[in-house]
Amino acid sequence: MKYIFLFISILLTTTYSYSQIELTKDPEAKKILDAVSKKIESYNSLRIKFDYLIENKQNNFKQTHKGYAFLQGEKYKIIIPTIEIFSDGNNVWTYSKESNEITITKVVNDEESIYNPAKLFNLYKNGYKYLLIGEEKIENIKYSVIDLFPENLSESLYSKIRIKIKKATNEIFVIETYGKSGLNNYLTIKENKPNIKVTEQMFNFDKTKYPDDIEIIDMRF
Repeated sequence: MKYIFLFISILLTTTYSYSQIELTKDPEAKKILDAVSKKIESYNSLRIKFDYLIENKQNNFKQTHKGYAFLQGEKYKIIIPTIEIFSDGNNVWTYSKESNEITITKVVNDEESIYNPAKLFNLYKNGYKYLLIGEEKIENIKYSVIDLFPENLSESLYSKIRIKIKKATNEIFVIETYGKSGLNNYLTIKENKPNIKVTEQMFNFDKTKYPDDIEIIDMRF
């Protein structure tokens, strides 16, 4: 399950040499990231269809998922075949179908926001430096490639995050995380559906919708 918690974690190793570069907050990268953030904030809600690959370099482990994420402000719900993660902005519920248990935790505002897809598009604003690497063309579509680096590397799980942004629409296409422990995550957004209808119930735990014998693990205390 630890891999699922790293969902919206995301990015890949590059052969580009940063040793000769003084890392800073690149104004050109910021301009692009600000445009992405502004676009997301203009939506009342958003549904994301995604493909997700987890890769552990230490033991050659690979696991792939297809799923959906629903966002509305600080609220979110992630659905993949065996896991649901949802939050009302204050609490986070993680439901495992395989173990028939649900874990409840509090939202931690100063935690690395890669854990929270509701904050994913503003990740760069706190605790990261960033650099516009260049442009990449995928199936004749142009993408801006931006690398994010944690300002405090010793306290971060990640040595780098790479984001590929569609130039024509300011939409994120790929997010990849490169973990210091060898755990890499690759998220590809297949579809964005803004301003869809969502309900408050989607982001809250209703015990009646789960098996009677579900185990509830409340870690908020």
